[in-house]
Amino acid sequence: MMTENAVMSADQLVEFAEGLARIASSGGGPKALATHLATALDAAVLVEDAEWRHVALAGAGSRSVPPSGRELISNSAPGSDGVVRLRGPGETLEAFAVRIRGGETSLGWLSVFPSGVPLDAKIAAIRLAAATIAVELSRDAGGGKTRRRSFWDRLLSRAYDDPIEAKDDATSRGIALAPSYVAVALEAEGLDENSAAAKLTDLRRIAVETLRSGSGEIVVLERGGGFIFLCPAALEVDAQNIRTAATLIPRAATKAHFSAKVVGGVGRSAEAIAAHRTVEEARESMFISRRLFGGSRIMPYEELGVYPLLLRGGVTAEELRAFGLRVLEPLRAYDDKHQTELVRTLRLYFQVGQNVKTAAAELSVHRHTVFYRLRQISEISGFDLDSPHDQLTLRTAMAIDALNSHER
Repeated sequence: MMTENAVMSADQLVEFAEGLARIASSGGGPKALATHLATALDAAVLVEDAEWRHVALAGAGSRSVPPSGRELISNSAPGSDGVVRLRGPGETLEAFAVRIRGGETSLGWLSVFPSGVPLDAKIAAIRLAAATIAVELSRDAGGGKTRRRSFWDRLLSRAYDDPIEAKDDATSRGIALAPSYVAVALEAEGLDENSAAAKLTDLRRIAVETLRSGSGEIVVLERGGGFIFLCPAALEVDAQNIRTAATLIPRAATKAHFSAKVVGGVGRSAEAIAAHRTVEEARESMFISRRLFGGSRIMPYEELGVYPLLLRGGVTAEELRAFGLRVLEPLRAYDDKHQTELVRTLRLYFQVGQNVKTAAAELSVHRHTVFYRLRQISEISGFDLDSPHDQLTLRTAMAIDALNSHER
């Protein structure tokens, strides 16, 4: 915090301005910018639009902040620098206000309420913040930003039945809709209430920088205390790159000295018209990761095995069959191509209580052959036979396969 009663140095001002730029470039918006200013000055910051409607409030905490700066601003005259020194009862200096301008157009007001420390020496920071917020409000002028957000809300609520209709509506709102998307759900746990807004802004920036691949614009949607990132994935390799990048977000957060635990999930690639599916999978993955695996972790849906089925409940027989086939298909395809017995070996290995010696005797092969086949099974299926979680998935798939074997 820069609360000392002295003019901010050039380095401090540059650092503050760079923070504003990072927030703006990552799409943080007026609320995140107000939080940045509030943190830097240890003050409450109120942002209102030209109609005195509330836009953002940050750093209030236990401070007494009026619901609007309208009356105080109306009763005070601006100084020669354009800054309004607000005075309340008893003529006690209470706050500053700066008009937020877009060219010659008034877009609103930025009011700052200090914590007993005079802020006259920090006017430059306040004016910089007001200018950056003006850019954000100008972008939103005419409802452009609201119209774009509305499209994504409609898309995820399944309001479009026709992909062409969705694409046309997106184009009319200035959105270049990608063919497919992968969703990443992200939340931070254990945040202090007073710093939560600023920390979430940092997390948003870290995530966007980690996920950015240059293949298209990442859509960021705030959901509760976290975010949904919709990442364009035209090809399967794009989807794979997104999954890999998403798992690296906790490491990037640690490197950036982000102290809170980061949890999340990654959905499978879905066509734009079905983007709700990848979002639902990402949120399911985040929930499962938090409940079963713990720590800072982001789990791809593909790696969760049977857990999504257990979480969802009410799973149909067809969904169970599809799950069993999906898990065992790589092994069965390998057996068909190379005339091996990986599926049979896996089934017998579980049936004899994972006893390699007994399994080898039943298969009439050397135990080293069984060890080799088990390594192949792990490599081909992607499941670790030493992991209780992966074992549960494989055992469930084998059971489903056995129950439905008469249909093949």
